[in-house]
Amino acid sequence: MYIYFSAFLLVSTTFTYVNPQTAIRQYVIRKDYFNGIKAAEFSIYDKNENIQYRIESNYNVLQSIKLIVYPSKKEVGRLKAQINILTYKAEIALLDSQTNQWINGLIQQNFQLIGTLCNIDWNGYHITMENDIASLTSKFRDTNGQLLAQFRLRPATIFVANKYDLQIFSNQYPDQLYLLGLAAREQIRSSKNNG
Repeated sequence: MYIYFSAFLLVSTTFTYVNPQTAIRQYVIRKDYFNGIKAAEFSIYDKNENIQYRIESNYNVLQSIKLIVYPSKKEVGRLKAQINILTYKAEIALLDSQTNQWINGLIQQNFQLIGTLCNIDWNGYHITMENDIASLTSKFRDTNGQLLAQFRLRPATIFVANKYDLQIFSNQYPDQLYLLGLAAREQIRSSKNNG
């Protein structure tokens, strides 16, 4: 009887943590191994290992990056960190492909003792990016709590060049928003490790 009860608990616990959503797009993101004194740079691939984006950084005291789409190598996103005491803050801009206009926004970390929570305000929308202290996964949610996207650090890559898996569950926002969020999260994580 005890064995059946234990098996039941194991199975029910497993189903409790399964994400029922299916990703509509997936990316593999590789952090460059060496950046010198620049902020982290990344290559973003589709599931067939074809490059889709690059996150490139500028020489700057604070994080300053641009998001380049491939194969055109056109700049479609920008992030520039701001001076902020104790927490992370950055201005972002995404290029609207239909109007060819830049739309500005802000990523700002909330002060928390445990975990990381950032607010992303862009084009009149409010999104949160959250990461529990013991989790390798960061999740993007809208104001209704709907899961929009998530990225997960692959555990085997923690001590080498980091590799992430990004899953996108909604077409409501451009992919660039999540990619800039990942760059911001990596900057927060590396600042905590160095601080």
